[in-house]
Amino acid sequence: TAFIGGAAVKTFEENFAAYCGAKFAIGVANGTEAIEISLRAAGVVPGDEVIIPANTFIATAEAVSATGATPVLVDNARDTYSIDVSKIEAAITPKTKVILPVHLYGQPAALDEIHDIAEKHGVAVIEDAAQARAQNRCSVHIFRHGRPD
Repeated sequence: TAFIGGAAVKTFEENFAAYCGAKFAIGVANGTEAIEISLRAAGVVPGDEVIIPANTFIATAEAVSATGATPVLVDNARDTYSIDVSKIEAAITPKTKVILPVHLYGQPAALDEIHDIAEKHGVAVIEDAAQARAQNRCSVHIFRHGRPD
């Protein structure tokens, strides 16, 4: 159909990828599916842990739970309401596979710091940008900030 793999979807994916400066974009039904698919693509399996902000829509934790992993809540920064980067490292355990910041209320998460922490601990970063698709930080789309492809 036009909504599942049709020409309109293909055109959307190509246009959205170009807009974001990415090689690819894949259209899915909703943000929950997008997060779950991304987590599975990153190798998240039952028993893993995924760090998420405490202040987010239920879909973020739901997508983590759908993979069989455990959502680990980290408090939010008082000034941005985004995940508090100063508290992320304390939440990392040997089971941590992903840090999943959420961009909310026009406030992008502190991606440089989050990526630095993730690289230090060998974990992935997957961004929930469902409410921030056109948001930029330092003239780069938030979900491509500082880390190409």
